[in-house]
Amino acid sequence: QLRGEIIVFSDASCLLASDSIRKLTSNFADPSVGAASGIYQVLNPDAANLGRQEDFYWKYETFLKLQEAKLGTLTGAHGALYAMRKSLYPFPNMGTINDDFVIPTSVLGRGYRIAYELQAIAYEEAHEMEGFGRRVRITAGNIEQLREIRAFLWPPRPFVLFCFFSHKGARLLVPLAMVTMAISNALLWPQPLYRWLAFGQLAFYGLAMLGAFFALPWKVSRIPYYFCMINASVFVWFFFFLTRRSVSSKRPGVAWS
Repeated sequence: QLRGEIIVFSDASCLLASDSIRKLTSNFADPSVGAASGIYQVLNPDAANLGRQEDFYWKYETFLKLQEAKLGTLTGAHGALYAMRKSLYPFPNMGTINDDFVIPTSVLGRGYRIAYELQAIAYEEAHEMEGFGRRVRITAGNIEQLREIRAFLWPPRPFVLFCFFSHKGARLLVPLAMVTMAISNALLWPQPLYRWLAFGQLAFYGLAMLGAFFALPWKVSRIPYYFCMINASVFVWFFFFLTRRSVSSKRPGVAWS
């Protein structure tokens, strides 16, 4: 029902910088741009228990996306703020979880690229990002979006494939790598080096357990819990998959042209 040439999407819980829309849509002066993503910043990170960890995560995510954009291989966008040409809108299936990946990435298969605009900023309060259920939903979306790889297989897009697998696919293997590392470390316990590594793992997971029940005083001591929480969501998703339970598709968003 939108009548404009450019559609802009955002999350209902986000605040936008006053000139974000202008900065974002200016990228469409380049006819090769089919979609454009703004960036995501955390407000008041100290107001939430894991706010600083979320802030660090999103700064790292922004760095990765910026490098991919420089290579012309950016896939997906920040759901907090992105835009695309209305004529390219793909009408994804109802119930798509990570539509902020599926919708903008669809332009790559039609010969366009995704721009990354550092001056188009969406802000969100740190406490809005909390909750293990949110992490399970993100994990479910990351797994679901793997099927989008078909668009890059033929004609082959090797750089896009590399960025996709290294950025989106490899992170899903981290929980398996953690379990494998713990088991192999236990089997190698008689070796002095691996014994010390085992102590290091025990200390790491000990801090993670403490972080699950207490607000640890030092920000660096909260990292093990944050890291384990993110990766534990893969196992919860797998349980939901085996028991045929559904994962909530998305949180409220807005769109305008």
